[in-house]
Amino acid sequence: MGLHLPVHAGEFASTFYVAPRKSPDFAWAFISRFMFILAYAFLATYQAYYLLDKIGSAKADVPQQIFLGTLTNSVVVIAASLICGKLSDRTGRRKIFVFSASIVYGLALFVVAIASNFNGFLVGMAISGLGFGVYLAVDLALVVDVLPNLGTAAKDLGVFNIAGALPFSIAPALAPTILAIGGGSYGVLYAFAGACAIIGAAAVLPVKRVR
Repeated sequence: MGLHLPVHAGEFASTFYVAPRKSPDFAWAFISRFMFILAYAFLATYQAYYLLDKIGSAKADVPQQIFLGTLTNSVVVIAASLICGKLSDRTGRRKIFVFSASIVYGLALFVVAIASNFNGFLVGMAISGLGFGVYLAVDLALVVDVLPNLGTAAKDLGVFNIAGALPFSIAPALAPTILAIGGGSYGVLYAFAGACAIIGAAAVLPVKRVR
C-alpha cells in the first residue's frame, strides 16, 4: 500500500522562491544573469530582421550572413572562455570578470546598433563573443559561490536557471513596444539590449561574498 502525501500548489510554488533579504548576493546574481540573457535574447531573436531592415541585406543573403556572424561570435567565445576561465580560477576573482564581460557585451550591442553595413555587424558580433565567452566561463562559478544553502543547491540552481530561460519569453513581448517607440528602428532595439547588459554589469557589483 503506497504512501500518498498531499501536494499543495502554494507550498510547491514557494520552493522556487529565494528571499532576497536573506540571500541578497544570490538575488543580485539572479538579476545580473537575467539582464545579460535578456540582452542576448534580443540579439539572437531579431538578427534576421535587423539585417533586412537596418543593414539592407537581400533576403537571399541573410542566412549566410547570420551563419558568418554566428561563426565569428563562436570562435571568439571559445577562445575567451578558455583563457578567462583559467585566469579567474588562478586569481580567485569572479566579479571583475562577470562585470567586465557584461560591459563588453553591452558595448558590442551598441556597435551593432550603429553599424551601417555587414562588416560593422561582424565587428559587433566578434566583440559580443568576447563578452559572452568570459561570461559563460565565470558567471556560473560566481553563482555557485553565492548559493543560499548548500543543502538545497540543486533546487537553488534550478531557480537560478529561470534567469537564463525567462528572458527568451520576455524579449519578444517587449520588442514591439521598443520598436514602436523607436520608430521601427532595430538600431534602437539593440541599443536597448546593450543597456540591459550594462544594467546586468551594475547588478553584480553589490555581491559581497565573492571577489
